[in-house]
Amino acid sequence: MQSDIGSRLREIRQKKGLNLRGVSQLSGVSRSMLSKIETGRSSPTATTLGKVCEGLGVSISQLVGGVAPREVIVMRSNEHPVFRVPKTGFERWSLSPISEVRTVDCALNILPPGRSSGYFPPHREGVEETLYIVAGSIILWHGDASFALSAGDSVYYHADASHRFDNASEIEEARFLVVVNNNRVGYF
Repeated sequence: MQSDIGSRLREIRQKKGLNLRGVSQLSGVSRSMLSKIETGRSSPTATTLGKVCEGLGVSISQLVGGVAPREVIVMRSNEHPVFRVPKTGFERWSLSPISEVRTVDCALNILPPGRSSGYFPPHREGVEETLYIVAGSIILWHGDASFALSAGDSVYYHADASHRFDNASEIEEARFLVVVNNNRVGYF
């Protein structure tokens, strides 16, 4: 299910009492691009979406899927909020319940053969990510360092550096779980 990112962006922006200029200053994304995203005239790249989320202090899952108020949440296969980048085919499926008070976010990332997620901007200090490669192989770029990972491998890192994921195969799709942990209430 492709969520309406534009309307969620507008809703979050307005709840925070921000105009497009304010979000632009916080995120480094131009007002015109923010306007295009809000009105559905443009789909953000993973990099742009990451910058907007960092600027607003919300997770990608929060922006894509909203917030679930219940404590026990079953998400059926057709109910997962999905963020897609049409240009690269990168997909991020939100798997965990989305909440303003939880500090852990889990997602399944899918990357077509030979493609890249694009860079995610550094998260705030204290944010940690753990990846588990379900199928295929990827190259994790963390700052200037790269790490080759294959099915069954996992990696943990502090996410306060730019990072991206490249599918190392020209044939096989890569699927990997990402668990983002932030110990500060209110980020997720």
